[in-house]
Order: sequence, then structure tokens, then C-alpha cells
Amino acid sequence: MPKTMKSSGGKSTGAKTDHVPAARTVSQAVSVVAETLRRLLTGENDSESLVVTIAYELGLDIIEGRLAPGDDLNSVDLAQRFAISRTPVREALALLEKHGLVEVLPRRRPRVRGVSIEELRNIYEIRAAMHALVCEIVAQRASDEDLALLRRGFEAMRDAAEAGDIHRYFLANMTFHETATDICRNPMLQRSLDMLGLTTFNLRYQSLSQSGRVKRSLEDHCLLMRAFEDRNPTLASAIIRNNIQTALKVLEQSFNK
Repeated sequence: MPKTMKSSGGKSTGAKTDHVPAARTVSQAVSVVAETLRRLLTGENDSESLVVTIAYELGLDIIEGRLAPGDDLNSVDLAQRFAISRTPVREALALLEKHGLVEVLPRRRPRVRGVSIEELRNIYEIRAAMHALVCEIVAQRASDEDLALLRRGFEAMRDAAEAGDIHRYFLANMTFHETATDICRNPMLQRSLDMLGLTTFNLRYQSLSQSGRVKRSLEDHCLLMRAFEDRNPTLASAIIRNNIQTALKVLEQSFNK
């Protein structure tokens, strides 16, 4: 069986949050993951069915580490937890399987899906290409107001880095890239990044937690912000590709330990 990355945590359920506009603050950034998950599960329909609600709660437990890769997802226990029948639970697990968070194998209980080193490399290759496209578009099309939003986002990252607050830095980093993606105004690109982002959420946090990574990440984003403001799409693309490739190398080392 391929080696997979695991995270630890309890079994509590995350709270829902409302959509956050482009001008986000760090305190609001805690909802970025939740709204990403909601976008994927609801699709074009803003209303939430019972199945989507259950999938949302379980999805948050998975991407925030309260349910770890390999954990069984017993439909009987989950039905008791949500005080419902097993049918919507099974449908919710099928929905999460569609989005890569759960795996359902023949004659076995559904379980939280892990990520192998080979899959991780594939994911990061695609993430690098898509974020490079985002950064090219931002450098070419962003208005002065858009760049001001990104500058404030970068300053939030810098403040968190200077305070030595990795958690706040990670959230500010997510907010910065959400803002960049919003500027592209491309729903298909956003949806693709959403799916890849959810499957690697804990791994990206783990990468930034390594010694020296926040400092290097901040330096990269300082250069990226300058490339945006200089309207240099080629440089912006190269910077973000290198940033993501560096993060992958850190994670590869974790796999080998």
C-alpha cells in the first residue's frame, strides 16, 4: 500500500461560516476553508440539502484534521451523530468520495482518503500550473483597487510572520491567494483549485510549519507582489511555480522520514 500522510485530531464538528468578500481580513480568513468546501458541495445551487449539510460537516472534520487518513466512517455511528437515517449519510459519503476526501472500497467501510507520494507530486504539478496561470492573469488584468487588496493581504502575511504566528500566516496566505483567484473571475479555474486545495489543506499547513519555511514563503510573496505591481506576468508565474515546488520538496522529505 502506498505511504500516505496522516494528521491527528479529535472528532468534533466545525461550525459553519458565511461567505467572505474579496476584501478579507485575517480574522475572517478562518472561513476560507469552509467556504471553499461549501462551493464544491453546493455547486451552482446556493441552497443546502440535508445530504450537503452532512457532507459539509464531515468534510470540515477531514480537511481540518479531526478525522485522519485511514479513519473508518461508520454509517451507523454517523447516523446516530446526526440523528438521521443511514441513507443521507451514505449519500453524503458518496458526495465526499466524488471530491476526493473519502474512499469507498468493496466490502469495506468507507474511510478518510489518504494521499500517496505519487499523487501528491501529481497534485502539486497541477497546482503549480494553475497558480502560475492565476498569477499571470493578475499581473495582466488586475485593477489598481485589486492590487491594493493584494497589498493589504501581503501585509497581513508579513505581520503574522513577524509575530512568529504560523497559524495566522497560513490563513493570511490562503486569503491572499483566494483574492488573487477572485481577480481572475474564472469560476472553472476557481473550482479546480478548490478541489486540489481541500485534498492538500493539512499538508500545506505541515509544509509551512517546517523550520525556515515561513521566512522563505514571505520572501517569495514579497517578490510576487512586486511582480504584480510591475505588471510582469512572466516573473509572477515563475515565482509562484518555484514557491509551490519548494513546498513539495519539503513534503517529500516528510514522506521519507
